[in-house]
Amino acid sequence: MIKEFEIHIDDDQIDLLHKKIKLTRWPDEINNEYWSHGTGMGFLKDLSKYWINNFNWRTHENELNDIGSFKFTSKTGLDVHFLHAKSNEENAIPLVMTHGWPGSVQEFIKIIPIIQEQSNRPIDIICPSLPGFGFSDKPKELGMNSKKMAEIQHELIMALGYKRYVVQGGDWGATVSKWMAELFPDNCIGIHLNLVIAFPPKSENPMEGVTEKELKLLGHLEKYKAEGYGYFEIQKTKPQTLGYGLNDSPIGLAAWISEKFFGWFDGNETNLVISNDELLSIISLYWFTESITSSARLYKENGDFGFSFNSIQQPMAGAIFNRDFALPPRVWAEKIYNVVQWNEYDGGHFAAMERPKELSHDVISFIDKLKI
Repeated sequence: MIKEFEIHIDDDQIDLLHKKIKLTRWPDEINNEYWSHGTGMGFLKDLSKYWINNFNWRTHENELNDIGSFKFTSKTGLDVHFLHAKSNEENAIPLVMTHGWPGSVQEFIKIIPIIQEQSNRPIDIICPSLPGFGFSDKPKELGMNSKKMAEIQHELIMALGYKRYVVQGGDWGATVSKWMAELFPDNCIGIHLNLVIAFPPKSENPMEGVTEKELKLLGHLEKYKAEGYGYFEIQKTKPQTLGYGLNDSPIGLAAWISEKFFGWFDGNETNLVISNDELLSIISLYWFTESITSSARLYKENGDFGFSFNSIQQPMAGAIFNRDFALPPRVWAEKIYNVVQWNEYDGGHFAAMERPKELSHDVISFIDKLKI
């Protein structure tokens, strides 16, 4: 069953958020140059003041409603929230765009109109909220990993009346997209990724065919493991323990999420490449839906990868943003994917928000290559 879903947070919930921000008990801080110890307190205090005095949640919930907000009841019994931006033409190509963590469907607000307005072909865009994220239901049982989410998203696309579709994703959305391509090859006709998961082949020289530039980019992953991997291990092992604090403290939640948008972007603590409003819209969504704990559980469900290393035959495009934390060489990706497009851009992990034009044009170029 599919039904319209109007997003509306009650005023008393917004008032409660402001009260809890004001009641924050701040910790001390020592030598936090370049956020070396975590989210900078000066940044966070300024952000908290903006959250109370300047940020308007109504603007952001209206943006989502204007795109087209719906819910779908899957066979699992879970209601899945999704955005559905339809073109004005018949026989449009369905493009399924899947977010990751700590993202949400809000990541795609910029990219949806660019793709639809500049594409040579009519495109319908479907952006599901993963189970446990945003306004989707929280899983009630264990086992809701990327593979299961892919099955639910495929079920949604079939329920919408589409027969064939293209998938696009980054972060955990890349794993869900890969599973959709692998599990439903007759329906998924192309896969576009802005985070490509691929590892060195074990049966041969892994560096054969790797360029000097690609070798340098591989260093990003080692830096990420050394300086920014702690959250992953916590969420992979004890997400529930973490959730008590983050679900109760809006400043704790803001610190946890803001750090990722600082560390995984092409920017620094004084020049974040998204606005306070964009950042707070995502943090507020996690807060109002109380989904930080359920979303973090995906790490435990997926373990290290949430990914199958089986090869797929559909055409694949990799959009490589050179300040992301996982940047495998093309020759590694070709062991798994049928690579037909591979482009590199400046930018970081959250490409749809940071570099919407570049990502949009890459998606459009890829869809133009598909024989539909």
